[in-house]
Amino acid sequence: MKILSRYLAREFTQNFFLGLGAFSTIYLVVDFFERINAFLFNKAPWPMIGAYFLNKFPAILFQVTPAAVLLAAMITLGVMSRHNEIMALKSGGVGLWSLVHPILGTVLLIFVGQLGLNEFIIPSTNQNARVIRDLVIHKKKPVAAFKQSQVWIRGPHRILNIQLIRPETNTLEGLTLYRFKPNFELEQRVDARSARWKDGRWVLTDASVTDFKRKGMPARKNYREMALTLPETPADLQIAEKNPDEMNFHELREYVHKIERDGYDASKYRTAMHAAISFPFTTVIMAFLGIPLAVRKERGAGLARGIAYSVLISFVYLVVYSFVVELGKGGTLSPLLAAWLGNFIFAMVGVYLLLSVRH
Repeated sequence: MKILSRYLAREFTQNFFLGLGAFSTIYLVVDFFERINAFLFNKAPWPMIGAYFLNKFPAILFQVTPAAVLLAAMITLGVMSRHNEIMALKSGGVGLWSLVHPILGTVLLIFVGQLGLNEFIIPSTNQNARVIRDLVIHKKKPVAAFKQSQVWIRGPHRILNIQLIRPETNTLEGLTLYRFKPNFELEQRVDARSARWKDGRWVLTDASVTDFKRKGMPARKNYREMALTLPETPADLQIAEKNPDEMNFHELREYVHKIERDGYDASKYRTAMHAAISFPFTTVIMAFLGIPLAVRKERGAGLARGIAYSVLISFVYLVVYSFVVELGKGGTLSPLLAAWLGNFIFAMVGVYLLLSVRH
């Protein structure tokens, strides 16, 4: 049995790397010809073009790995079926699990590798590729920060409203701060026409402070200029859209906590956080789909049909997975459900096909 396990693991690994190389090459060729006109129009130097695709390559490997796993499973067992090897093994008392577990063990190692790739390599290479594409190849001007309007930030016993943030000058316009007592009774209101960051604190211009007492009229004082202590720094207030593809799971989790704490909708990033785990798990689902499709008939379909099945199933899976993930990012579905719904649907199909195979 150990000989059979090693044989299956070796054959599957060889077919996996063959499929990974083929799908990656196709992806690179298509992407290159899609962008070649822009490269030539902007007179991009060839070393920069090469650096762009070099930084894109880890993300490409990450995306085509599920299809390569599906292809490897179908080819490995399909070729054995075509040569009656599976029939001979069954006749000798070898059960289906003996054929499945070496492949699934290898797939789990691939799954762990994908998690590591997505956590430690892909975010930085995606960022490098974007910088090369935008600043070097397309020669766009760098944008240091983004203006933001109507920002609401909730904190312990306070609510901060900012009409406009100008990160390029560390300036806030139209600031209003509400302070509350522990029973949520309004205690103080601070208004200012503008605020600028100076010497580690916010300096307000044309400000007014209104104190609300339990009895009597509110007391209001006006200030031409005053200092205000806030926990938020200019960097904290730059809640500009970050690209989830340029953050790993740890960064996404911290970013989600930050923007939710400040009162923003984090559906997009929380969905991306769950997808950082669910998409690599696609490799396991693809194995569950490929194994029964390859052994359902005693004579396999061969290489050509295996490739066709792999491309078709991977395309359908990607469409379904991407659709439900976008629903999660838009807030239609809960982020956790959106990230895992596609996996659950296809896992049930794979388990059903696996159980329907003649043992």
